[in-house]
Amino acid sequence: MSLLHARGPARIDANLTPLIDLAFLLIVFFVLIARMSGEQLPAVALPQPHHAALSPIQSGQRIAVNVTREGDRTVLSLGAQRFAADRAGESALSQALAQRIARDRTIPVDVRADRTLHYSDVQPVLRAVANAASSAGVGPITVRVCALESTPAPAAARAHE
Repeated sequence: MSLLHARGPARIDANLTPLIDLAFLLIVFFVLIARMSGEQLPAVALPQPHHAALSPIQSGQRIAVNVTREGDRTVLSLGAQRFAADRAGESALSQALAQRIARDRTIPVDVRADRTLHYSDVQPVLRAVANAASSAGVGPITVRVCALESTPAPAAARAHE
């Protein structure tokens, strides 16, 4: 008779002790890291965000600046006026905005940009709004930025704009 089978069938057991040790070490590591990184950050009171779709639409006066892509170029528009997305266009947009802001110092500026644009395409408009507010002598100004869906408008709708 064999001694191997005399003890019964062979069993394979997993030793979980190293796994549990590793889990506890990771927990301790993450607790210490979280505590150290939290001590380096200053306390900041952040505003409470709200979803734009839930906020009521204000029907008051506003200035709307549109940033859209037409083909391979970016176009800035303020009402019926269109501006190129270069330094000259930014300066002209800033002057037009300054005239409107000077008439009503509390009027908000809505920057509406196509979702396909990069921040570098919208940045000249934000710079133009800041320069216009400074030129008009306005301190704080309300600027709202929203993204537009890039769906082509029907030809009849574009003719009425």
